[in-house]
Amino acid sequence: MDRTIGGVREGFQLVIKADGNYVTVYPEDKDRPVISVAVLKDRLAEEGVINYDDIQLARLVRAADGFEVKLNPASDDEGGNEVIPFSIEIARDAMTAAIRFDEKHGNLPPDVTDVLNALAAKKVIYGIDREAIGRGVARLTPFMAARGTQPEAGTDARIEKKFDMGTKGRPAERAYDRVDYKDMNIFIRAQIGDVLAVRIPETAGVSGKNVFGEEVPARPGKPAVLPQGKNTKIVNEHELVALIDGQIADDGKKISVDPHLVIDSSVDVGTGNIDFAGSVEIKGDVESGFTVKAAGDVEIKGMIGGAQVEGRNVIVHGGIRGMNIGKISATEDVSISFVENANISAGRDIYVNDVVLHSEMRAGHHVRVEGRRGVITGGSIGAGESILAKTYGNNFYVQTNLHVGVDPNLKHRYEALSKECEMAVKRLTEMRLSLETLKKQPLMSLSERRREQLVEMTHAQFPLAGKVKEMQEELQRMNEELEQMKNGVILASETIYPGVNVTINGVKKSIEGELHHARLQMIDGEIAVGIF
Repeated sequence: MDRTIGGVREGFQLVIKADGNYVTVYPEDKDRPVISVAVLKDRLAEEGVINYDDIQLARLVRAADGFEVKLNPASDDEGGNEVIPFSIEIARDAMTAAIRFDEKHGNLPPDVTDVLNALAAKKVIYGIDREAIGRGVARLTPFMAARGTQPEAGTDARIEKKFDMGTKGRPAERAYDRVDYKDMNIFIRAQIGDVLAVRIPETAGVSGKNVFGEEVPARPGKPAVLPQGKNTKIVNEHELVALIDGQIADDGKKISVDPHLVIDSSVDVGTGNIDFAGSVEIKGDVESGFTVKAAGDVEIKGMIGGAQVEGRNVIVHGGIRGMNIGKISATEDVSISFVENANISAGRDIYVNDVVLHSEMRAGHHVRVEGRRGVITGGSIGAGESILAKTYGNNFYVQTNLHVGVDPNLKHRYEALSKECEMAVKRLTEMRLSLETLKKQPLMSLSERRREQLVEMTHAQFPLAGKVKEMQEELQRMNEELEQMKNGVILASETIYPGVNVTINGVKKSIEGELHHARLQMIDGEIAVGIF
């Protein structure tokens, strides 16, 4: 009577019949791993089946096609039953170990134990995949026998700033997409104890392990230093806090807090002139004859008379009635309500919310007069890139000079330095002529005073000559800058009246008839009038 051992769930079936032994090897399935030759041979031995062809059995396991095949008796040629050799390939970083077979030099597949022993001989002890080995020896296809664990790199430390400098210097937004040039967000304030920045520490990472069982160190994250500047301190090793009340200054390398001077009244006889290392806030006016100088920003809630104000940014909620002596100088921007008979210079931009009357203004980049009336009448306005207003001049054809296409501040410094250099050259020439005259006379014939003058001029000529050389070199550099002029533009959203004189990139044009909604710029070497 036939006897059946195993089944589909076990991956093989052995049927012992009167005419022989029949074996079925089933294909791999998610619920059934492929059976290896070694395991199948053990099961056959348990059932007393020992006389069969090893090579045929190995082929049945390799095919695993689910068809029943009668086992042939063992072959008399024992020399042909050689185990297929295999090699172990270990990656250069020792993170993987692969097995490859050489079927040209053997007939029988190796056992799982053979592979494990070979790995042990190579000192591969970590990440061994026994299931992969079982499948690999059954199929005789290359496979990965062991995998190490890759290290996880640490994250770099980072500085998280608790303020936004991007809002600084921007006009505040109001309803209906309008902006308020009276509110330029000049100050980003901090109070004592405010956290300015936090350091998120770097992490060490997680180490890995290679197939030899050796630890593979992880690359640690890079550290970061808190950008401690003036009037700040580091607490808890990871927080930068303000030591004083003031405005935040961030130059990209250090975070500092500038002291902030608040004057509750006007700048007048009660306060005297102001010269401060930080920023200044004046809640009243700056009266005529007084001076306000600040290394930081200046904010004036009232008016300016015939006074002088200097700062990084200058914002005036009122205006300036300069009486032809009032002056505002800013290394960055000026924002003001109106300008009358005054002189204003800014390294970047000038914003005027109403009118400019009979004044001189110079901006490195842009002049914007686009508030309620947006009028520029009289005086001289210069900008490196553009001037924008509603109306230029007036019905009485008042002369109004506009200059764009070159940094007027640079031009102004060039002209001033040229005069200073000219005077220094004149003094040096006179000094050398006097020396030549004195040297022609016998030394003993000179009076004591003359001898002293000879010594003084001899010593003074060299520093003066050095100063002249420095000024001439600086003038040459500035002249090269002036020659590289930008393409300037003048924009009028309403009217440009006759009497307005325009200079763009050194080319001059007088307006002889009214222009409306005009755009003036250089095209092919001439000032062209377009529509704005």
